[in-house]
Amino acid sequence: MKRKPNYLKHVLQWGVLAAIAVTVIWSSLADKAVDVEKYCPFGGLQAFGTYLVNNSLACSMSMLQIMMGLALAVGVILFSKLFCGYLCPLGTVGEAMGRIGKKLHVQVEIRSGSVADRLLRVVKYVLLFTILYNTLSSSELFCKQLDPYYAVATGFKGEIVLWMSLTSLVLLLLGGFVVKMFWCKYICPLGAASNIFKFTWLLLAAAAVAWILGLLGIEGIWVWVVGATCLASYLIEMIKLRSCTFPLMYVTRDASSCNGCGLCTKKCPYNIRVQDLAKVKHVDCTMCGQCISSCATGALQFNGRKSLRWVPGILTVVLFAVAVWLGSTTELPTIDEKWGDYEQVEGLQTYRLDGLQTVKCYGSSKAFSAKMQTVAGVYGVKTFVRRHGVEVLFDPAKTDTVKIQAAIFTPTQRKYATPSADVPVLGVLKLGVEGLHDRMDMVYFGMALQKIEGIYGFTAEFACPVDVTVYVDPAVPVTEEQFEEAINARELVIPGKEEDKVFPMHTVLKSYAPAGEVTREEFAQVMFREIEALKGRFVANQEKWGDSEQYPQAIYEMELPSIEKPLVRRSFPYFKSFLSCQDGIMSLDFVLRETTPVMRIHYVKSMWDDARIWKEIFQAEKWTLRMADGTFKESDPQLKFSVEGHTVEE
Repeated sequence: MKRKPNYLKHVLQWGVLAAIAVTVIWSSLADKAVDVEKYCPFGGLQAFGTYLVNNSLACSMSMLQIMMGLALAVGVILFSKLFCGYLCPLGTVGEAMGRIGKKLHVQVEIRSGSVADRLLRVVKYVLLFTILYNTLSSSELFCKQLDPYYAVATGFKGEIVLWMSLTSLVLLLLGGFVVKMFWCKYICPLGAASNIFKFTWLLLAAAAVAWILGLLGIEGIWVWVVGATCLASYLIEMIKLRSCTFPLMYVTRDASSCNGCGLCTKKCPYNIRVQDLAKVKHVDCTMCGQCISSCATGALQFNGRKSLRWVPGILTVVLFAVAVWLGSTTELPTIDEKWGDYEQVEGLQTYRLDGLQTVKCYGSSKAFSAKMQTVAGVYGVKTFVRRHGVEVLFDPAKTDTVKIQAAIFTPTQRKYATPSADVPVLGVLKLGVEGLHDRMDMVYFGMALQKIEGIYGFTAEFACPVDVTVYVDPAVPVTEEQFEEAINARELVIPGKEEDKVFPMHTVLKSYAPAGEVTREEFAQVMFREIEALKGRFVANQEKWGDSEQYPQAIYEMELPSIEKPLVRRSFPYFKSFLSCQDGIMSLDFVLRETTPVMRIHYVKSMWDDARIWKEIFQAEKWTLRMADGTFKESDPQLKFSVEGHTVEE
């Protein structure tokens, strides 16, 4: 009988490696970051475990990864370890190293079922438990620190621990060179997870125990369940080396057709003694079909049927495609948090809102949750970072959707320019704008308005729709049509050096009306309100040097027009923290001189002078910052100062 190599296996294996290589090379040449673990099923299994344990997904975990992990689990339970046999780049490299080692006659055989073989199998379960423990405890993918694929694909620039990554790489390459499929059989934690899926009844029992103990309110039980499952799986593997009921697809051997040549065992990447088995349910079997391809008598088939010859490879492609589709169309919440006595509150409702651009990762989701916990009557939130959506659980007897919207909204003022002295009066326009939900909406809205000539600035206060006051140059004709074009646009395009940046917009202009005039000075006062709020007293220093008779004080003044820029204001809290760490610096405030903001630093006269303030504060090479937990850390200066100030008498 003519042998038929499993061409589909080789096409998939080397196709995956080629795709990875092309992607990495392209990203390097284009200087664009690429998520090299985007399709990683092991990362997906960890992400799904994190969601089950912590009700949250960190930024590094995606829905696509989760679906890849679940597809792997389904594939193993029903059809065996298809990912390992057809797609895994580490498995492909391990096989190649084994072939090279065999040709060079340097391989050492560890016979399947020997004492050494059974003992070495514990390593991958220890690694699996270690990875799961650290990942589920931190909600971050710990496996990145030691994954040889991730290290190589990122050029050793990713989130790695160098000695771990190098050790893993040596075990993959040198181990596979000396011992056939060394990594896959003894080291790979995903291989251990796949074997647990093969022991399906054990997996279901562990899940049932975890669910029951969770209902009983036992905290942290997942550690013991994961540990016990890993230990039990290793013992089953060490003792039996095979699964029972699952998977439902496997290689069968027709004893009447078998001539006992043993070629199937020689061709098996894992040295499984196929010639001695009626059903190949060995834990190492990946349904790669090498044994079937090698059989000259046709004694080996998938489930005893020739028609299933190419099914495992086809199923691998189908499962991959389904996982990609589900990963792009479904979404788990990044966080799902509830608080207070929500279980005792009747009639809770859910407010849903999409398009919150500030909800873009795990950290911003936690920040949103913290904000909602300050709203009376709100009992929980879910966030969905892909669609920038939130679901807020609230008691309609205590709050309503308008109050929730008001809590989400960020009042904003933006100054684009200072009117010159020959513009003594500014025109005022009142706009009603829908779709301004959060801070990023206001950022994009401000960038859109900035494109209209003649606008000096605007303020926005919450209302339904949002109340926007725009200040314009009366000498420049500004029309309602210009505002409609800017505000109703679906996208905001900002030209860049290499390519334009495009931001989504969902704002709608609902009303437009002239609202009188203000003087140049009145406009400056309006824009000064947000700056004035940056003032601060340094409590620790006040307690130590606050006696003005014993410690006379002075004021150092500096004109600071740059404080009107949003980027400068966002960095200013770091400067305040730095000031609070300086002995004898008592407080900070701002005043408006004509139309220019002036920063004032109150200090103890005997401890500072103008020269020292300029050198040690405004020209400091490092800033010492006081952290929220009371600790201190050094940072590079976040702001630069170019014009010296001077001391004035208090």
